[in-house]
Amino acid sequence: MRKFSVPPVPTTPVTAGGDVSSASAEAVLSKALDVGEGILRCGGEPHRIEDTVGRICSAYGAAHTDVFALPSLVVAGIRMPDGTGASQMRRIRSTKNDMFRLEMMNELSRRVCAGRVPLDAVDSELERICSARPFPEWLEYLGGVIGAGGFAVFFGGTVLDAVAAAVAGFLVTLLNRHRARGVNPLVYSLLISFVGALAGLLLVHFGVGQNSDMVIIGIIMLLIPGLALGNAVRDLLFGDVASGLMQIAQAFITAIMVAAGFSLALLLQGVVFP
Repeated sequence: MRKFSVPPVPTTPVTAGGDVSSASAEAVLSKALDVGEGILRCGGEPHRIEDTVGRICSAYGAAHTDVFALPSLVVAGIRMPDGTGASQMRRIRSTKNDMFRLEMMNELSRRVCAGRVPLDAVDSELERICSARPFPEWLEYLGGVIGAGGFAVFFGGTVLDAVAAAVAGFLVTLLNRHRARGVNPLVYSLLISFVGALAGLLLVHFGVGQNSDMVIIGIIMLLIPGLALGNAVRDLLFGDVASGLMQIAQAFITAIMVAAGFSLALLLQGVVFP
């Protein structure tokens, strides 16, 4: 069985007290926000970021901490026992659901709060987490292939439909993994859905698949922002109204762009292959 290439975690306990006695408010807040930003980028909830940043600042000697987090922004301020204070903000422009690194970030925050990670070691811990790889790249492509093909069969498609959806699913996973920098995420969602739907329709036209609707369903299941919508509802239930409404709006707009991409592919098919 293949082992995950995760660097070892230091096990020697470290007392944080001596490290933070002379630490500045700026340094403490910066390290806490580095961890909070990492959690948010991996798909963590805004209320978890607020709690984590506050706990880390307290572990490093802060007397008072205020944190406000949104899916795209974190603002925090602290006051040290000597009366000095600091405030910083982080702009988050892109996030993704990475449960592997999210768990490692949570584990790091727990060790920090337990006094086992000195302030000057936080950067190396974050580098260790960023360099960890949970599984080989080919496994992600395999998941896209099995997901698209499996959903096509689940909703009533044939084996040929599954093959067509699987090929298009591989293309969607390829485009989704190697996103072009500087392109608006919503526009890129439209592009991915258009290319995936067009590939599926062409495969059906040339006889690889039999039912274009089943192939389309298999492909679109890879792109529907169901997890984002579920996270938004959870935030609303936790009382994070601003965060929940923002994520609901983003999920619905993403769904609209995905639907628009598939619609354009269907219209193009009607024009080229009437």
